[in-house]
Amino acid sequence: VLFLSTVLLLYFFWGNISFDQLKPTAAQTGGEVPDVISLIKPEQIVVNFGADNYTVLPPGDVWYTPTESDKDSFVKELGRFGPQENVLVKEISFDQYQQVMKLRSIRAEFSYDIPISDFCTYFGMKKPQSYDTIETVTEIGYSTAEEKSLFIRDGKNDKFYWLAADSEENDGANKMDFPGLISSIETKGYSIYYPVSSYLGGSVKNDTLVPLSVQANLKSFLFRQDFYSYQSEKINAMAEGFFGGNFDFVRKITEENGTIIYMYGYGQNVLIVNTDGSIEYKEEPTGGSSEQGFSGELETAVNYVAAHGSWESLDRARLTPYLKDVIRDPDKKKGYRFIFGMEVNGSRLFYETGDPIVVDVTSGQVTYYKRHMIDFDQKDIEAVETDASKDAFSAVNLIAQNFRYIYEILLQKGEAPATNDQAVMFNEIASMVKGMQIGYMKPSNMEAAEIRPVWAVTVNSTEIYFDLYSAEPVGYSRD
Repeated sequence: VLFLSTVLLLYFFWGNISFDQLKPTAAQTGGEVPDVISLIKPEQIVVNFGADNYTVLPPGDVWYTPTESDKDSFVKELGRFGPQENVLVKEISFDQYQQVMKLRSIRAEFSYDIPISDFCTYFGMKKPQSYDTIETVTEIGYSTAEEKSLFIRDGKNDKFYWLAADSEENDGANKMDFPGLISSIETKGYSIYYPVSSYLGGSVKNDTLVPLSVQANLKSFLFRQDFYSYQSEKINAMAEGFFGGNFDFVRKITEENGTIIYMYGYGQNVLIVNTDGSIEYKEEPTGGSSEQGFSGELETAVNYVAAHGSWESLDRARLTPYLKDVIRDPDKKKGYRFIFGMEVNGSRLFYETGDPIVVDVTSGQVTYYKRHMIDFDQKDIEAVETDASKDAFSAVNLIAQNFRYIYEILLQKGEAPATNDQAVMFNEIASMVKGMQIGYMKPSNMEAAEIRPVWAVTVNSTEIYFDLYSAEPVGYSRD
């Protein structure tokens, strides 16, 4: 009887409260909202100076500069491409796409597919009706093979397109000048990249570009969790932002391991505060709105994060967010999962486990939100900027020195065939290298207190991390 009375009492209090009241109050929505355009960055920019002379760049200023800036950029050139109409769109083969990119060229490679209409809107491109044959943009580039043209890879449908502008209408003072952008990169100096197969001979077939040598000034720095389980006031203030004025009606459960669970109603809204400094919020879909599409759902996600913890650490350590990946209809639920990464001083921060921010959006409603940010002293990061650069460990020698370690990881994950032949093992690993970049790594060990500079080597679908200067193995992606 007591249990039944309790349930009825809870229903009396909770059953008459609208879920609209769960939205945060004005005082809880003060986080700065980043410009969506600044979040959408390519994974890398590949420049071919001709004669198989390549470099690979992080997006940075080469990709995008604000409109008022005098600096040239990839995005500014996209905005100058073509007239409103009279752009010929022709599907080409993968071989044809490769051939034009083997000439003097530049291309931006994304790790996800962006709907063509949203891409044009974000980056100021005119969108003639002829673009309707293209569904998404995964790569976009320019080649001197066709000087008044662009080339697109639609990764979703595995198709390639040639966009040719009307010659007369694409001339003038404001005409597209990708050759000038390529020349400016060349003049400033760059790290030379070659295909893996160029270093390792004919026994390995792999066109992935890796650098001959790289200099960097990255160094280790101390970090803290965004919060700790003993910081009750900090945790409660954050939790109240999810439940707004109804926080008094939220149940709080503290488990033996220190995990705190906040629950509204009968599980319709749940906030889990983990001991590793991460939070997870889940909300049942209400089904009240229509789907907003890629751009609308992304804007919803960006605003939500700003209102629920901000795009910095809770104590305002500055991190630069970027859209790392996009998953359509996650877990067979209609909508989008947006995965956000972070940069420190322009270098990417890799997580051994998980990601800094994950948001699921369904028809304009956030149904899942995971936040796992870090905190640090800003002065430690600023000190790095003044350090002199030094040589990173050779990328090619790193593979040769660690191929057995890499092989064992892939074998455990079922991503490599079993063999005891060292030559076969080496060739197998070398042929599966998908990319190499430098950055920082956050370890999964909760006892760790140091972020260290690393080589991040993508082998098949696994990211493996090595000390940037010694090539000592330090971890790998465990998701």
